Order: sequence, then C-alpha cells, then structure tokens
Amino acid sequence: TPTKTPTATATRTPSPTPTQTATATQSATATPTQTPTPTQTPTNTPTATATATPTPTRTPTHTPTRTPTRTPTHTPTRTPSPTRTPSPTPTPNGPFISAIPKTIVAGTSFSITGLRFTKGSVVNFFVATATGAVNFGPLTPASFSPTTLLVPVPSTISLGQGVVAVQVVNTDRGFAASNSLTAQLFGSTAAGFPNLTGINGVGLAATSINPSFATDNVETLVPQGKSVVLNGNGFDVTHGIAVDLFCACPGGKVGPFFLNPGNPGLKSTSISFVLPSSGENAPATGPGSFVVSNRGSSGSFSKKSNAVSVPIGQLISVASVTQSGSTITVNGTGFSILTVINLFNTQAGGTVNLGGLGPDGKPKIPLTLINSDRFTFSRPAAAVPGNAYVQALNPPFVPFTSSGSDPGGTFTIK
Repeated sequence: TPTKTPTATATRTPSPTPTQTATATQSATATPTQTPTPTQTPTNTPTATATATPTPTRTPTHTPTRTPTRTPTHTPTRTPSPTRTPSPTPTPNGPFISAIPKTIVAGTSFSITGLRFTKGSVVNFFVATATGAVNFGPLTPASFSPTTLLVPVPSTISLGQGVVAVQVVNTDRGFAASNSLTAQLFGSTAAGFPNLTGINGVGLAATSINPSFATDNVETLVPQGKSVVLNGNGFDVTHGIAVDLFCACPGGKVGPFFLNPGNPGLKSTSISFVLPSSGENAPATGPGSFVVSNRGSSGSFSKKSNAVSVPIGQLISVASVTQSGSTITVNGTGFSILTVINLFNTQAGGTVNLGGLGPDGKPKIPLTLINSDRFTFSRPAAAVPGNAYVQALNPPFVPFTSSGSDPGGTFTIK
C-alpha cells in the first residue's frame, strides 16, 4: 500500500494548449451559468436551486507525494440569483446543431447532426471544470457532410465534471458559430478511463447535464463512519485504484483511499470502502466530490474519472433565524465553510437579494461558521427593517444542496 497520497483531478482540469481556438462564441452551457433562486418573496418562503463549482488536479505516482489542491466545490462561480446566461446565438445562415448523443466517450468518436456544415467545420469541445469551461478543441471531424459530422475525441482529455458542451464553427465561412448542446462525458474503458455513474446505488441526477448546472451530481447523502459504494465501470482491478474526496476540509480534500488488487471492495463496476468519521481522512460535513484514479501498469494514476458531487454528513437545512443587535444567527444542518446564503429582504422597490456571489466569485455576505448546525453573519448595510428570508446553499448549488423553501428561513430584520 503506497505510503503517500496521489491527488486526483476532481474538476480542475489542466487547460490544454489548444490549437487556435475556433471559438467564435465560447459556450456558456458547459460552465454553470444559472443559479435559480426562490420565485416568491421572503414572506412566502421561496424555493431555489443553483449552479456548479470547483475542483483540482493532481498526478499520483507509486509513492506519490501529497500536494493539496483546491476543492472541487470551493469557490462557486455564479451568484445564486436569477441571472440566466443564454447560450450563444447561432450566426444567421451559419451551422446549426440539431442533435448529439446523450453520452460522449473520450477515446471514441461521436456524430453531430444538423445543417450547413462545411469542409472547414471544426468542433469546440467545452468540458465543465471547477474553474470554468475548458475547450479541448477545436476538434477536426473525421468525415463531413452538410448535415453530419463524425468527430473523434482524443483520450488525452480530462473528464472534468463529466459534462461537455459541443459547438460547431465554420472556419471557412467567417468563423460562423452554431448553437451549443450539452452531453454527459465519460471516458473509454479501453483507453484506461474509470467512470463514475452513481453513489450507493443512486445514479447521476438529471440536473447533471442541465446547462444551468453542468456538474455530475447524485441526490443522496454519504454519512461519515459508514461504507460508501461508488458505482461505475472501468475500475482497475489488475493494478488498483485511488479515491480522492474533495470537500470543505483542511487542504481541500481527504484521501486518497487506496484499494489494491485482491481487495474485496474493488470490482470493475464498484468500489466499496468505509469513509472515516474521525482522523485526518475524515471528511467535513458539507459538499463533497469523488474522483477515482486508475493506477495503471505504469503506476502513474493518470487516468481519472469524472468528478461526482454529493452531500457529506448532513443535508443542508434552515430551522430558524434570529437577530441580536447586528448579528444574525442561522440554525439548521449541513453547514460548512463553503456555505453561501441568499438573503431576501422586502424593500420599497420590492424584494431584493442581498446575498449570493459577487462578480469576483466571493460571497457578498461573509459567514462565520460555528459548526455544521449554526453560522452567523452581520446585518448587511443595505438591509432595511422588515420581512426577510435566508436560504442556504452548498456548492455546487444544485437543488439537492439548497435549503429550498424551509419555513425556518423566515425572520424580521430589525
């Protein structure tokens, strides 16, 4: 068993040095762009959903050294307020994509069906990562017709958060760009990729490939101190695997957890091990993201799975909100150092959201975490006395990691 720790690439995929990026309009669909928020005013306890965020990268070796990386769920990239970023507008008379497969596999080819493709058509391939979409293109089609492109995907790409947005650009027609469509991204097991398709028997959520989220996620809860089962395919039973869990933890992650050949918990389609409840490898309650690395014959652990997000320890909820002086206290469950809040306040011009994230990606309202059941914050200067509502979210801001319309979020600002 290796004595040091390889670090898997959760979502922060290394930015390749692509050939000239034929990006006429970089697709916003592969990067989380929308963080839906409550549709009602604070007094009516609105509901919300939200977007996706971060993870890191590392290359383990036979006796790798631990190099902390950023947690895949670290800094959320969008504000949890209703700001939908539209997909690029197709250029008039430019290429148009009508269909792509629901799943694209790195190391194989896929077809694009549409209109007005040319001999100069290339394909932008935006993979969702912790730090935004990375274009592993432009990819050159192996064959073309005005209505069909056959596109090889190299096995050298990273799977990131398991979602890709595809866009066609006609380089011989003024770089006219098409619309973009999203798909699930896996890797070819023949090329050595492991793939994560579920956790504890629960499959990837439908929100995973929603352009507003673009993050593989599973709507279940993974408790500390119990066995966790990672479902998928391509796990390396011959040489062994390593599992990294990126979380709201010191250093951004726990693990790697090594399963060597012959371990009864290691099968080609599942990995089972006990997640510690104490010690340096015990994950903190809050958002988490699993990544599996295949050791391979070289012992490099270079082939990594898609990063899959899941709540650790507790689901996030808000039970009550109180105010004492300028300090507002929120009680509930599932809070972490990565928790972000929406703070809805009824004002003269209507209900406004004083929380969410700023343009720099930092929370507009800093929180002081007391423990997983309580945090505090100072009353914002822009708040006015009256009805208010707190909604707590844990990255990647999918509906399952939001306190939603918990009635306990309602309070009155003094």
